[in-house]
Amino acid sequence: MRTLVSVTSVALVLSGGAVFAQQTAPVSDDAYMKRVLTAAPSHIIENASVVRMDGTASRTIRKGTTEWTCMEANGVPMCMDPNAMEWAHAWQTHGPATDKTGFIYMLAGDNGASNTDPWAKGKTADNHWVVTGPHVMIVGAAAKTMVGYSKSADADPTKPYVMWPGSPYEHLMLPVK
Repeated sequence: MRTLVSVTSVALVLSGGAVFAQQTAPVSDDAYMKRVLTAAPSHIIENASVVRMDGTASRTIRKGTTEWTCMEANGVPMCMDPNAMEWAHAWQTHGPATDKTGFIYMLAGDNGASNTDPWAKGKTADNHWVVTGPHVMIVGAAAKTMVGYSKSADADPTKPYVMWPGSPYEHLMLPVK
């Protein structure tokens, strides 16, 4: 079972350590829910928990009946299963990567990330920044055993690729159209 601490740490992880939804004007919980629930197919979001960061603590907006958690981190909606939450926590804390396979929906796309530095905070001339449109991610040990996917630092985000290749946190990025 997830704890409030784990949800909070994952939310801070995925927002790069910044405050959860960085906006100039407050957004109502209803507007937040509407945006967050673009992250996954309806059969996932209809029964998922939805959490929101308030400062440095998370708040459950809707308690779900499944183990999926949907949230927004750094303006990016996502839904994760418990294994993906564990993987994200390990990544953020530089802890040992989980051997469990997890799944993350990000059907609204992302704002980009370095494909070589798992902790990069922004694009630089040499950190191989890649912006991926709508996608799903397979994380954990199973992603490391999948063969035939590009491990290039300069990934083509229109095709499946391995993000952070060679790191303990490498994972498979699968664009969807």
